[in-house]
Amino acid sequence: MRSIVTTLMAATLWAQAGTEGLETIRKEHDHVRRFEQALDFSEAQLKAARQLVRDAGSRTELERMLEDVSGGAALALESLRETGKKPSRLGKQYKKGEVKTREMERMLNDLALALGVDDRPMAEKARDQVATTHEEFLLGVMTGK
Repeated sequence: MRSIVTTLMAATLWAQAGTEGLETIRKEHDHVRRFEQALDFSEAQLKAARQLVRDAGSRTELERMLEDVSGGAALALESLRETGKKPSRLGKQYKKGEVKTREMERMLNDLALALGVDDRPMAEKARDQVATTHEEFLLGVMTGK
């Protein structure tokens, strides 16, 4: 329970920190912990972006948040690859990454549909980048190579 509260507090701070949050996460030496933090950061940024759309917030802030979502997902995958272990040895993490990025992809698709026609391309770009990362996680789960 304590770790959930800590994770939620960290996610809230990262949602406010933006790109500085990604740089902070990159400094983490433990690759698996960095993977976890990057996924949590991406989820927090996506939730904040959805709230921004509901509140009719600024377009530039939304664009930054969407970049952070795709950047965090990519950092999570990169972190697992940097361990030097085969995906079959990190099956639990690859599966978690696959499930989380699939969820993010769905949420980004819904977000793109909620946006106006002029703002949709930035959400679709983030969705496509997350979809590519999802496919990489899925490939790791399925092949284990």
